[in-house]
Amino acid sequence: MRPAFLEIDLSAIAHNVRTIRQIVGPKVAVWPVVKANAYGHGAIPVSKAALEAGAGGLCVVLPQEALELREAGITAPILVMGPPSPDEAPLIIEHDVAATLSDEAHVAIMAEAARRADAIARVHLKLDSGMGRHGVRPLLVERVVEALAAEPQIRVEGVYSHFAMACAEDLSWTRHQLEQFKAMLSRLPRELMAADPVLHMANSGAIMRVPEAHFDAVRPGAILYGLNPGFDPALMQNLRPALTLRGRLATVKSVEAGAPVGYNCTYRSPRDTRIGLIPLGYADGYPRALSNNAEVLVAGQRVPVVGLVSMDCVAVDLGKVAEARVGDEAVLIGRQGDEQITVEELSARAGTIVEELASRLTGRLPRRYLGAEEGEDQ
Repeated sequence: MRPAFLEIDLSAIAHNVRTIRQIVGPKVAVWPVVKANAYGHGAIPVSKAALEAGAGGLCVVLPQEALELREAGITAPILVMGPPSPDEAPLIIEHDVAATLSDEAHVAIMAEAARRADAIARVHLKLDSGMGRHGVRPLLVERVVEALAAEPQIRVEGVYSHFAMACAEDLSWTRHQLEQFKAMLSRLPRELMAADPVLHMANSGAIMRVPEAHFDAVRPGAILYGLNPGFDPALMQNLRPALTLRGRLATVKSVEAGAPVGYNCTYRSPRDTRIGLIPLGYADGYPRALSNNAEVLVAGQRVPVVGLVSMDCVAVDLGKVAEARVGDEAVLIGRQGDEQITVEELSARAGTIVEELASRLTGRLPRRYLGAEEGEDQ
């Protein structure tokens, strides 16, 4: 195995699903969001672990993501949250997944695909309650209702929306969106929908902070993986991070005071020391913004990242870890001994969010799964 890899604890995924189910109660389904390769964690093993722990369905954005899950033998309900295209609609119907409709044009696309396949298109209607992204705007509800009423081969199995600021300290816009969603729901004819349509709106922030938004199902994203998307850390105490980024020191070299390290000589050692090189870099998703701006765990101690993060290499100053040798483990995300480096810490240092940092950890990094039979995913 490459001496740099991601370790994914599937027992943490299962634990988080069970914790979320306890939060929302037995009458509310949990539909984890496993788009973007499950935020970099591995869509197939994560989905299987989540379903075994009691998840009721799965959410993706691309039909191709749904197809990957179907080909892996996953038969649970899947919702494609992205808008359908004419080329993708037949794929959605063929593999028995639900499409999202946000516009009259989407109704026409799915209806045409259903007619060609002589099938029923299963869909969820998305309403724009104030996110300003995909979703039917309030002024256009009746037009979309008319379009749906004219298409008997479309079955509306769910209605949903998405919060824009559910992690913000001020929840006033979130509560406005909730009321807007309810008002828009009241304008949808009951006969337009299948029996017992699934209503869902709560993302990670709303699951933890807005219980009145739980409805029939919730869609955990970041918290499924034990990542805090931006609310009070105290709310995360019962959730467990699933991801560890490990590497091994490929080179350990002595440098003298004043010696440069890395491209553009942005770092010069203030003293005689030893530099350790870890064989991963920004091509693996470790942000270049962490250059001279992060720490790594070696021998249970924090050591600083020095110099620019290269495409395939991260340098650390081993001055306070005299015993470090080639082959020793370096933890870039995760726990080693009593110390821990979190995705939250690194994303803050890199000026980004936890979802971006995790999902950009690339396929060059092998995934090693704990608590499952999948083993290593090359």
